[in-house]
Amino acid sequence: MLAFKIISVRIGYSNSILLVNGPYSILVDTGVKGNLQRFKNLFKQFKLKPSDIKLIVLTHTHYDHTGNLKVLAKLTGAKVLVHKNEFENLKNGFTPIPRGISFKTRFIAEMGRLFFPKYASPKPFVADLINEGEFDLNDFGIDGKIISTPGHTNGSQSILIGAILISGDTFINIKNGIIFPHFAVDPKKLLKTWQQLFDLGIEEIYPGHGPKMKVEKVFPEFEKWKGKFL
Repeated sequence: MLAFKIISVRIGYSNSILLVNGPYSILVDTGVKGNLQRFKNLFKQFKLKPSDIKLIVLTHTHYDHTGNLKVLAKLTGAKVLVHKNEFENLKNGFTPIPRGISFKTRFIAEMGRLFFPKYASPKPFVADLINEGEFDLNDFGIDGKIISTPGHTNGSQSILIGAILISGDTFINIKNGIIFPHFAVDPKKLLKTWQQLFDLGIEEIYPGHGPKMKVEKVFPEFEKWKGKFL
């Protein structure tokens, strides 16, 4: 049984995950901009002071996961952690739009690159901590780690706590049974990441979009996309 709570909250149209662990609490992703009050209410609901948030983890640097980063970093005083492959993206305020995985989404991605190249990008911010591949969370009282899970972006990362995965957009779970993200910088690499996560024995996934799910829900999608990209 976990000694802390995992709370998934929809902020705009993406999820933020709060690991409620008293004065060593962690926030994963910061949602779509303009939602600072939502976070203040969330902290209050779980009897947390803003200063109880000691770490903000970015699963990747797309705008819908970094929208409230600056205001939350200022409010909480938390350290901000990003993967090494996206540190410069965050610092410079530019993350390339990943290509689509279908004709429609490839077209959207190409139009975005042509006319709105910064559409997916965060506001510039210099992270305090860089994950080189794995980052131990025991210093925060949580027996877990942050691991590299590339494919959606080059610097995508997830939080692994036992058999629970907080995945960012390595997995999504939205209407019509969509689990494989619409956009991925390297779909083949993403599927290999999925296989590695299955091999680790994950059982439950908190995705970047949509409700949590059991890993069994992913298997048919894996077979479907494996036939296309592997």
